[in-house]
Amino acid sequence: MTVHIRNTRLSSSPYHAYTLYLFTKSDMKTILFPITLFAWCTVPHRAIAAFAKAFIWTWLYLLQFCVSNQSLSPGEDLINKPWRPIPAGRVSIGNARLLRWILLPLCLLFSYTSGVFPVGVILALGIFLHNEMRLDSHWFTRNVLNAIGYAVFDAGATSITQSGSLSQLSPRALLAHYMSIFIVLTTIHAQDFQDEAGDRLEKRRTIPIVMPNGGRTSMLVALPVWSVSLCTLFPLPVWLRAVMLALGVWVGLRFYLLRDPAADKRSYLLYNVWLAIARIAPTIDSELP
Repeated sequence: MTVHIRNTRLSSSPYHAYTLYLFTKSDMKTILFPITLFAWCTVPHRAIAAFAKAFIWTWLYLLQFCVSNQSLSPGEDLINKPWRPIPAGRVSIGNARLLRWILLPLCLLFSYTSGVFPVGVILALGIFLHNEMRLDSHWFTRNVLNAIGYAVFDAGATSITQSGSLSQLSPRALLAHYMSIFIVLTTIHAQDFQDEAGDRLEKRRTIPIVMPNGGRTSMLVALPVWSVSLCTLFPLPVWLRAVMLALGVWVGLRFYLLRDPAADKRSYLLYNVWLAIARIAPTIDSELP
């Protein structure tokens, strides 16, 4: 694939900063904000400085993932997201690959200074397996790695936020952490419906491609089932139960009934709202108004 690089002042710091932002733009609503929200809600004693450090750590690893992923499949972004840095001509594939490998030691160093080096190593390995080893090409390994990825992101961000070990979290917070893994594992293919055309180009075997009807049926069933389960297992405020149940049913119906790319994009946005609520629901006190 040939990408034409724009003639612009590449020495400009704002230009480069905006390019880095564009790498992560699509995944801020799926990774950066949900992960840091989870860390904020599950840590009982937190300082703003520690939370800010966790936010930066999460974004750096997200950037590493996005640069790695996008530099390996630029043809897909020409179809699905042509505004991203490589198809938009803001950076060459070669420079993106260089940036990907520069980010690896940078992220590991930041993990070491933040006290989460083992977590950082596991996350870096997961990124390598998902992207460079192409384990994202099959729906099973893709979903498993996504679930593990959320878990490791959560572990790193919460550890940095509390500046200690995960054992300091409350039992409900730990349960929320473990339940989140299974929620993501069984529903994260919501992200793949909107990208079906690009995934076909990359010859991926995602759930919407391999089992289109079954995949949509799974969204119709899984989101309400998880919503009911969380409402049953935890003493949630009435308003939260109503919101989560309504969203679970509504988003599940959208995925099942509305099957064009534009509708799938909107459904996925709503799914992320539901997922963010479902992940933190076990930590919310029923005595809240």
